[in-house]
Amino acid sequence: MAHATPEGLEEEHGALIIEVTPHIEELTPRGIDQPFLDAYTAKLQKMRDSVGTHIGQTSDKEQLTDSEITAKEELLADVRRMQQGAKRSFPKDAPQLKEFHVGEKFNRSTALLCGWAADIAMAWTKYQEPLAKKGKLLQKDVDTMNANAAVLTGTNASQEHAKRVESPQATAAALQAMEEVEDAADDIYSAAEAEYAKNPQLLGEFEKLKPLRYAVNRPKKGPDDGADQPPKP
Repeated sequence: MAHATPEGLEEEHGALIIEVTPHIEELTPRGIDQPFLDAYTAKLQKMRDSVGTHIGQTSDKEQLTDSEITAKEELLADVRRMQQGAKRSFPKDAPQLKEFHVGEKFNRSTALLCGWAADIAMAWTKYQEPLAKKGKLLQKDVDTMNANAAVLTGTNASQEHAKRVESPQATAAALQAMEEVEDAADDIYSAAEAEYAKNPQLLGEFEKLKPLRYAVNRPKKGPDDGADQPPKP
């Protein structure tokens, strides 16, 4: 089933305004007057704004994802440095190594990595002397790890909020705005159908515009032969 697109609704709006204007007096008794057309145009602008917000939220979410990946890589490097220092400080089978999660498999989980960092920070306070002497670790190594763990925790929280709250809300608002524009256009078609039931040629001029709302996103031609258009929410 075809679905209306923001670009299609905008194209339909422009064509309908042109088609309706010469017949406004005939359609006014059926509720299609100039105030109605003004409201239709206002709804279109609301749709543009809502779709723009949706696109912005999607972009922000993608940037947060990239930021989380970067923060995770930074923290993992810090954790690996601390683990290597622990391996230099204790015998191969020493129980202390378990407190540094040496030998455990990392599954790319943000929560797991932050948990490791917290455990390692606690282990540092217990074994600071051998870790500094044999492991060649410094307080600044732990401080850096803790700072990057805080960054990753914050970025992950922002990412989850964007994914679960902000982006869905923006999508819902965009879809609602599109529906309002579509409903306004349908009111015009309904009025035309009632008014021109005995004038199939004129009625056909209105009806042929409806498929415009299903237009696929097309790039605008320009100096670079195409700028990105708003995607369908």
